[in-house]
Amino acid sequence: MANITDVENLIKEQLHVSEIDPNATLSTYGLDSLDVVEFLLSLEEKFSISFESEETKDVKTVGDLLKLVKKKLK
Repeated sequence: MANITDVENLIKEQLHVSEIDPNATLSTYGLDSLDVVEFLLSLEEKFSISFESEETKDVKTVGDLLKLVKKKLK
């Protein structure tokens, strides 16, 4: 079963960074809205979870994304 560290590592890999700032917006890392959708789809596939559009509409920061995924992994 995946844990939040696995998610953080995937985020670092996808964003090509060694450290992530939970307060940074996804656009800070160069992700536009299409990139975010693709990224969410890759998270769904990798961790066998699914997101509803209602849940993802307020994801603006890396921290928001981590919180959402952590909730799904429980």
